[in-house]
Amino acid sequence: MNISFIIGLLAGFGLVVYGILTSGSSTSQVMSSFVDLPSVYITFGGAIAATIMSVPVKYLKDVPQNMKVLMKREKINLNLYIDAIEELAKEARLKGLLVLEEKINTLELKDEFLKYCVMLIVDAIEPTKVRAQIENEIDCIEARHASAWKVFDTLGSFGPAFGMLGTLIGLINMLANMDTAQGADSLGKGMSVALVTTFYGSVLSNMICAPISNRLKAKHDEEMITKELIMEGVLSIQSGENPKYIREKLNSYITYQERGSEVQGDGEKKGKKSKKGRKEANA
Repeated sequence: MNISFIIGLLAGFGLVVYGILTSGSSTSQVMSSFVDLPSVYITFGGAIAATIMSVPVKYLKDVPQNMKVLMKREKINLNLYIDAIEELAKEARLKGLLVLEEKINTLELKDEFLKYCVMLIVDAIEPTKVRAQIENEIDCIEARHASAWKVFDTLGSFGPAFGMLGTLIGLINMLANMDTAQGADSLGKGMSVALVTTFYGSVLSNMICAPISNRLKAKHDEEMITKELIMEGVLSIQSGENPKYIREKLNSYITYQERGSEVQGDGEKKGKKSKKGRKEANA
């Protein structure tokens, strides 16, 4: 569960609502000023309709799936991928590349892209062609991912536009029906109703669409780093490089702190094993 996104969303709306409630003289006055159904229809309905016209239906069908991806855990553990690639490298160095076809299915880490890349080198394809094929696969994945945030970018761009359209409609109606007998009082009320759609458009763009789009882009960037790590690791295995060197090379994709924690974790495991060994020896 993506807790930070939920906290940010609730905090954002909560602060806006609090600001609205404290800015008015009474709750009823605030409700009458900021809740206007025609403005909702114009802003949200118009923006959604324009988005449906702008993007392919397939992109719209993928929105629920993209929201599931958005709500998943934040960080991919790259150490698991480095461990898996090092294990594959050791196996290939001892028994050859062909053994990786069976080894990839026994790994605890299940990743279809890793399996796909390993099968390319098992099939004895030239390294240059393997790199080109993997890069093409990454480019295609990137193009598919772009459709995820394109829907929200499009919806967010239409929000302020339809908010302004609603404001223009409100101003036209206000000026057409202005009662000169009521003077400035009538003008103030009409202007307030007209500006509500602009407020709705800003909320749709800046509090809903932009954060979702940015978070999807961030998750995409994180996944692309994983794909590049896999590509470099698999190509290193194919070239017959030392497993320890491969690990050091792939460590450049993670921070020094993550490397330190991994080394410390391995040390603790070895310590436990040696302690267990001493007990068995004493027995």
